[in-house]
Amino acid sequence: MSRDQMRIMISTGHLGTAPSGLESFMAAIETRPDYLVADGGSSDPGPVYLGANITLGHFIRDELELFLVESRKRGIPLIIGSAGDAGSNHGVDVTVRMLREIAQQHGIPKFRLGYFYSEVPAEQVKAKLAAGRLAGLGGFLDLTAEEVDRATRVVAVAGVHPFMKLLDMGADVIVGGRCGDVAFTAAPCIRAGFPESLAYHMGKMIECASLVAEPFMGKETVVGTITRNDITITPFHPGQRVTVASAAGHSMYERETPFREHALGGVLDMSGCDYREVDGRSTRITGARWIPAETLQVKLEGARKVGERYMGIVAIRDPHIIRNVDAAIEWSRGSVAKRFGNEEYEIHYHVFGRNGVLKGMEPVKSAHPHELCIVVEGLAQTDALAQKLTDFATRMFFLARVPGSKGSSGLAATTKETMRSSPGYVWNVNHLMPVDDPMELFPVHITEAGV
Repeated sequence: MSRDQMRIMISTGHLGTAPSGLESFMAAIETRPDYLVADGGSSDPGPVYLGANITLGHFIRDELELFLVESRKRGIPLIIGSAGDAGSNHGVDVTVRMLREIAQQHGIPKFRLGYFYSEVPAEQVKAKLAAGRLAGLGGFLDLTAEEVDRATRVVAVAGVHPFMKLLDMGADVIVGGRCGDVAFTAAPCIRAGFPESLAYHMGKMIECASLVAEPFMGKETVVGTITRNDITITPFHPGQRVTVASAAGHSMYERETPFREHALGGVLDMSGCDYREVDGRSTRITGARWIPAETLQVKLEGARKVGERYMGIVAIRDPHIIRNVDAAIEWSRGSVAKRFGNEEYEIHYHVFGRNGVLKGMEPVKSAHPHELCIVVEGLAQTDALAQKLTDFATRMFFLARVPGSKGSSGLAATTKETMRSSPGYVWNVNHLMPVDDPMELFPVHITEAGV
């Protein structure tokens, strides 16, 4: 590791959703970067992964195997954030166990394996709540003790601090609980003495790996290089470039405001950044500012279960029913209410071909599709009731009584059986909690793995 720069590589913005591109990964790791990092999860896919303690991807072990074997072979530290999709304690434990098994399988020499947890017990949150209000984010009202109790689990979003602590303790591999997407990249940079502003901005730029480059390619490797004066982002797929447009666009990605990124301990201000293309495929960035927070506040995330969930699919090709699809939906909705009105349930209709993606925000109001696909989504407290009412709601499109229809053999094609989906959850904790110490909620542990 040189004193004037640090190079960090990343191949995935969500570990396990698909395999990392092997060619670009190997091309990058052969240049011997200082760190290999990976984002192990995200809140983007919704609250079910935190609420139900499940994972989204089917390639977690595949990617962990690639990362651990190749990084240990070269003595490159590996850092994983938000393990197990939601960063729950279970997600951390499963990831640690997988790494141990992979190390044994490949006969990897002993190394120091560090990890930290991010779950916060309900009683700890309620104790903070008793001392003062916990303000909501993104339109959420102030947190209540009732909502804390209704959450199946709550995690706190860590900053750079537990990663830095584990590096100080000599960890070669780190598995983090829930953390900010910028934290696992920024931490080693800040620990090495590079400016916080550049460290956090590099974390922001490479958090989703090759999504910072163009043309669009997922799961390819990029390398971020930080110096005392700038950061440079370089793709390792030969068909990609990091341009001014792609880099600036990614700086604004997933933000409530395009110029500010909040983290535990401060705010990254990107409003004065300068982007310059260099060497034909990389972009150099300067000008970010880090504004330390006056008080420390940790973001909390929690999920509440709504019920078991089933889905049915309805296909409509009849022009008359397409023109009167709202009447068909109301026939289904009304039939469900009449039959299941004494039960607690939710029923939703997603009309693809009209506004299935954007719903009420869809700007195209005058579309004339020749076919529609309606996804019927039903939720109830028991599996049996959710299946029964979703199946009924779906069948009602076949039997819909729409004035003017001439068909005598059903008005829609439907799934033969409704499909069991993941349980339904909603975010019910999206709040800020004051802390006195940035490590207060994130206990660290270190052990050995390998042979």
